[in-house]
Amino acid sequence: MGERIITFSVNQMNKIILNTVTRQSTKDISAWKSDERIVYPSRLINMGIDKHCSENNTNITGDVRQRVFTLIAEDFGIKLDSNAAQSSITHIVNGNGWFSKKLASLCEGMSRDDKNKTRDILENKLADRFFEKHIDSKIDIKKLQDSVESYIILAKSMSAK
Repeated sequence: MGERIITFSVNQMNKIILNTVTRQSTKDISAWKSDERIVYPSRLINMGIDKHCSENNTNITGDVRQRVFTLIAEDFGIKLDSNAAQSSITHIVNGNGWFSKKLASLCEGMSRDDKNKTRDILENKLADRFFEKHIDSKIDIKKLQDSVESYIILAKSMSAK
């Protein structure tokens, strides 16, 4: 297989997201951003909890899940919602024709599993960059994602006492 160079413009994707929200949302852009400021990091925490449970073949109770959210909210100084699992940012990226076309070129010849993994990685990276630039630049998405497991361990230890 020969070399293939496919570029994804973060700025172009950011414009697409903002235009889509302006066109489709029933809320004004500032209300939408206010919602995403809570929903997006909450989604990432829920994903981190699910990943931890899957990798460790375990489950956590609702109380422990809520404690994880409370601890992170306090430490990061942000509002969270443990029930939030879907962000419109990732839906917009995933449903965009420009993104799909670029992805199809990049993933040509890949297995379905590899295509899905690649889609998830790119979709999440583009959404993360959008969030940090247009929603809340004070939240370090990588730091948040990397810390979820330690908060799970802390929350479990608190409930064991």
